[in-house]
Amino acid sequence: MPAIQREVRPSPHRLFQASIRDRRDATADTLSLLLATGGDRRIWPDEATRRNRYGTLAYPASDEISFASTTASNLSSAGFLAAAADLERFAALDAPYPVAFDHWFTDLRGRIARNFGNPEADIVLAPSGTDVELIAACLFAGLSERLLTNVLIAPDETGSGVPLAALGCHFADCSALGHVVQQGARLDGLAHQRILVRTVAIREATGEPRRQSEIDADAAAVVEAELKQGRDILLHILDTSKTGLTGVSRQAARQLSASAPGRVRVIVDACQLRCPPSTVKQDIADGFAVAITGSKFVAGPPFSGALMIPAALAEEFAERSRLPAGLSAYTAARDWPAAARPLAHLDFASEHNLGLGLRWSAALAHLDRYCEVPESRQALIKAEFARIVRSRVDAARDMLLHGDDAGDHQFSRAIVPLTIVERDGRFASFETCQKIHARMRESGNGPVCHMGQAVRLGSRGVLRIAASAADVVEASARMTAGQTADQALGDVAAKIDILFDKLSAVIRETKGV
Repeated sequence: MPAIQREVRPSPHRLFQASIRDRRDATADTLSLLLATGGDRRIWPDEATRRNRYGTLAYPASDEISFASTTASNLSSAGFLAAAADLERFAALDAPYPVAFDHWFTDLRGRIARNFGNPEADIVLAPSGTDVELIAACLFAGLSERLLTNVLIAPDETGSGVPLAALGCHFADCSALGHVVQQGARLDGLAHQRILVRTVAIREATGEPRRQSEIDADAAAVVEAELKQGRDILLHILDTSKTGLTGVSRQAARQLSASAPGRVRVIVDACQLRCPPSTVKQDIADGFAVAITGSKFVAGPPFSGALMIPAALAEEFAERSRLPAGLSAYTAARDWPAAARPLAHLDFASEHNLGLGLRWSAALAHLDRYCEVPESRQALIKAEFARIVRSRVDAARDMLLHGDDAGDHQFSRAIVPLTIVERDGRFASFETCQKIHARMRESGNGPVCHMGQAVRLGSRGVLRIAASAADVVEASARMTAGQTADQALGDVAAKIDILFDKLSAVIRETKGV
């Protein structure tokens, strides 16, 4: 079978061109369909339910409750309107749309960079955090004349496809741009064993979080061993994991990078995007590449990623890095800054990814406003959210906040993992949590409620409740109007109460009580 084939899917570009020819306003159905294009099977809507594999919708659903920003969120009304406005502007243009697309994608990248105080940084857009990892692995492998060791932190708490992407392999059977590929095979143009992957754990096998000093020591040992083998290193900083933990301190990463200049490079996995914007700004200043998404904490629709590249590193990529031909199945020309496209030496199979641009337009409706909120207020609102959730957990009979998950990280990251207690007092397994998670998205026992997908921690599973940037923005506006943080989160607290009522009912049904 050829390495790349086209998957038969409705073409977003034909839909777009038809809307231009007919000069019609963008309809909700058309926009919803476009928002589900330019990504792999995970965001394709089911024909019957119109939900993707995350259980979310590509249109606003105000009657559903969502605290699932660790996984995926329904599209908000603000995000939908922002994406619709961009689509309608294109449909009304008399000028050739390729020119308009250039300006639009340039503006999207510029807004991302400015939100983090780095207007000079290069931004490469990508459909998902996993796609960002694949692009980064290819860029850094192309930069190095030696073999590359990609050091991942807790891949079991990032994404299931990340380990394959980190190797420069196809991580699914269909790429974001609709190409049928062989899962697990290396990208065309990438030599066998060009990239190796080593991992560092942030939890013990029992699920207990490891000490930061132990994580840093393990990372340093891996880096030292791989350097002795004559390999270059791409070291990850994890900020943040699915359960709110971090891995490899920035101080340790700076020291390791400085110990072997040009041999040890650093990338920050900030795909959850729960660190303060100023932290991302400092990471770029330190010369670190940063992977982000607009579809986790930012609460844009699923599948909007970006790789932020410091200006000096972007110059190195332009001078020396060569991308493997197989990457053209994942990235479109206008995902890259105009100056970088010819320097990438990649025969782009697609000029633009319209769905990706629209999803970033929706995400930026939240991110632009969130980054205007003072960071002290961001932290206050996140902490108040975590306090509200914890108080509900403390009052519940069938769930608890496990001691291993009760650190300060839950307050600063606004992620609260829930451990379910079985009838015999044991903790619910990962499989049981999966069943509960699915039942919460059904309409019985109250409205559809979205929580973070189940995560396996040792022998137990956890579900997650998390705040999003949209929650912070709304609460901040109310505080500006004179409310306290507690008052400003009143509506959020009411929704949390509804979610907990339904969760308790679902747990009882699962137990057969």
